[in-house]
Amino acid sequence: MSDQAFFTDTYIRMMGAEDISAVYAVQQACYVPQMVEPEALIQQRWQQVADTSWVACDSAGPAAYLVAYRSLKNKVSALGEAFRHAECPDTLYLHDMAVHPRLRGSGIAGRLLASAHEYARANGLSWLGLVSVQDTLTFWCKQGFEPVVADADQQPVLATYTGPACYCLLPVAD
Repeated sequence: MSDQAFFTDTYIRMMGAEDISAVYAVQQACYVPQMVEPEALIQQRWQQVADTSWVACDSAGPAAYLVAYRSLKNKVSALGEAFRHAECPDTLYLHDMAVHPRLRGSGIAGRLLASAHEYARANGLSWLGLVSVQDTLTFWCKQGFEPVVADADQQPVLATYTGPACYCLLPVAD
């Protein structure tokens, strides 16, 4: 995929350092306060996983984002944890995807997910994984993800999220 893919009046591109404040603002607009992660952490993560971080922009600027990293199947990421790509990954872990209310219903979430899917396929990863929070499980299931019972050692990690949190997987199609 090119660095920019245009869709009607929105486009998706790789996240840049100049997008961190806008990503933080989108996070604040989408999550309960307990789930908003510090802007400095977003910056630190982006520095580690810029190659798996995308933003969706409209005429007002970045209004949605997806931050992922190369990981291992059944490995859950804790809220507030730093990111690092796994050395021998099999999964693209989608830690955070949020769409500002002004773009909800536009289909941009599916387009961001398609970017991640394409990246996983191009890099030989077999799975997309994520933790569904804030009553998003129905959305993720519609995207093809299936809930998975997390391993016993991963249950405390799921407990770092506010409210029900469910680990989900999707096989990467060829």
